[in-house]
Amino acid sequence: MAVKIFEDLEKEVVNRDLCNLCGACLAVCTSNEIKALSIEDGKPRYIDASKDLSKCLDCGICYLVCGQTAELNTEIDDLYSVKPPIGSYKYLTSARTTNPEIQQVAQDGGVVTSILKYLLERNLIDGAIVNQPTGDWVSKPQIITSIQELIQSAGTRYSTIPSVQELGNYKILDKDEPRLAFVGCPCQIQTIRKMQVMKARPGIFVKYLIGLFCMENFNYDTLIKGKIEKELKIDLSKVKKLNIKGNFFITLKDNSQIEIPLKDLSHLVRNNCHYCIDFTNHYADISIGGIGSPTGYSTVLIRTETGNALFSNMLIEKEIEEVDSESLDIKEIKAKILSLISRLGQIKYDRGTKNKAKL
Repeated sequence: MAVKIFEDLEKEVVNRDLCNLCGACLAVCTSNEIKALSIEDGKPRYIDASKDLSKCLDCGICYLVCGQTAELNTEIDDLYSVKPPIGSYKYLTSARTTNPEIQQVAQDGGVVTSILKYLLERNLIDGAIVNQPTGDWVSKPQIITSIQELIQSAGTRYSTIPSVQELGNYKILDKDEPRLAFVGCPCQIQTIRKMQVMKARPGIFVKYLIGLFCMENFNYDTLIKGKIEKELKIDLSKVKKLNIKGNFFITLKDNSQIEIPLKDLSHLVRNNCHYCIDFTNHYADISIGGIGSPTGYSTVLIRTETGNALFSNMLIEKEIEEVDSESLDIKEIKAKILSLISRLGQIKYDRGTKNKAKL
């Protein structure tokens, strides 16, 4: 069987508007010093506009690691015992950071930021890939190495950026085999797992995968600039937080809040999201979201031994804390969380499966 290469990826994925814009194809190309690809107008393309393919080695790695190709799906599904609607997990809980500084900037419970802080401070990683804000709710993927950079990155910005591509820039850490942590959406985490089963750079350098719950995502120009700034006439400099909990919420710096039904944003959702079947980030070491937990807490799914060891140590060292069992019914909270994320996970699984069948 002929090896499928980037030309096939263009035909089957990019040109059909199915690209996740994760940047995985560029990450493997860049980290292996091939550098045949770039992002042009929001899509991966050959660098040379004339389609001079001389740089491409026809290795096919970019095709195999893509989140929209199926060649490695069964292998990683078996490896991580994935089953719908929420994947396999060892432990479900509701937790929050104990750090006051992180609490001030957290999206929900600040667990993601606390995890990265813990890993950096204890020299368990050399850097972490996060979405760093650059102004007007624009963000860019960046390898960070300091707590100051980490605090600046806290919170959620609802627009798609090629975070996996940033893995290809690992050499800025001046280490041949850096230890990295990665925070991302399900489609991004999945493609890193594909790199890992192939033992391909840069995926093999990622030691901790922190997954975010995700029902769907948007483009910056359509959601932030188009809907929020242009249509709703909201000054972006006055926006404090964006959040999706049942509906889409815009919190302003005066603490007033605007609620938009998610159905009113359905036409803005990226096309590739309609084919995704993963809500709770099945392939992560730890999956985290705001759904179901009390205000100020994050819902946490511990999935792997790596994730379990990390989370347990953080609890022991009081870097994070679970919901207070004396003031709240823990069993009731966990049952509510499980019911809610299972229902949403099933909705996304059914939607994605149905849409994939039409391709």
